[in-house]
Amino acid sequence: MTLSPVIEGSRLLVDYDGISSAAKARNAKTVALQLPEGLRAFASQIAGRIESAASVAVIIDSEPCFGACDIPTHLFGAADMVVQLGHTEMPSIGAMPRMYFANIFVDIDPIPVVEKAMPYLRGTVGVVTTAQHMHYLDGIVAFLRGRGIDAIYSRGDRRLGGFAQLLGCDYTSARDIEDSVTSFLYVGDGDFHPIGLVMLSDRPLIAANPMNGTVRTLDSLRDTIMKQRLTAIERAMNAKSFGVLVSTKVGQRRRALAEKLVSEVQGAGRRSSLIQSNVITPELIMSYDFDAFASTACPRVAIDDFSKYPRPVLTPVETEIALGIRKFSDFTFDQILAEQ
Repeated sequence: MTLSPVIEGSRLLVDYDGISSAAKARNAKTVALQLPEGLRAFASQIAGRIESAASVAVIIDSEPCFGACDIPTHLFGAADMVVQLGHTEMPSIGAMPRMYFANIFVDIDPIPVVEKAMPYLRGTVGVVTTAQHMHYLDGIVAFLRGRGIDAIYSRGDRRLGGFAQLLGCDYTSARDIEDSVTSFLYVGDGDFHPIGLVMLSDRPLIAANPMNGTVRTLDSLRDTIMKQRLTAIERAMNAKSFGVLVSTKVGQRRRALAEKLVSEVQGAGRRSSLIQSNVITPELIMSYDFDAFASTACPRVAIDDFSKYPRPVLTPVETEIALGIRKFSDFTFDQILAEQ
């Protein structure tokens, strides 16, 4: 693998040679390009690099891309190969011959910020990270062990593309070792990836951000999210109707669970219907007359845009709590796992 900057001067690296080799091996003449939101401002430069390296025509997809779960089947008839930039493949989805996943790697040494985090670490430490920092994983573990800290990590399930990886919907790399650790160290930026682990585990979680050199604890985040979720559940308890959202995205499609929820809502004496959608937005929610919504799509739909929804949007477990099927003590963070 030969890494080079995504664009000139960037600290984000990608294997353009790998993309080129894959295109040539598939005899691709046209490549469709899926970009995460943060890279769209550089779309023309990235497309130009791929066109030059692989001698192909590039089509830039305008649809939002939420991760490797978001397989753009609408592009399969328009291009010989689809390049999704910035994510690792989900093995559990199965073979997708037209897809090529080109991960992006952050070219920033995490060791200085990991060293800064050491005073916060207790006992055996479970190391977790994102796809962009996984290439430093063994170095992080070796550094901690060299300073007397027992550091371990796990593979997780087949939805994950690599060791110690956190997704916004899958925390098995951490849950697999939870009973063996005293605390977790998350190496990465932002709250998107570690939020679920904060909600699922009572182990202290220390976040070390190589991008800005900051170290912080995330325990207070648990209380904030929990208050929001309880508010949403309480608002939905008196709802007379529930729209049950089911995604058309290959890696988010939980149709059987959606149908089960419709049956449960109706069994509780409320009205319910399935709503199929590719992208779930506040505007979509506002356009229907349901009092509340149950989302079987990405678990983050209900969490991340909590304040933007005019009516409560719940996860499957939260819906069952609102209906009285489960107790509040049964609350858990929703995940989509490989076996689902």
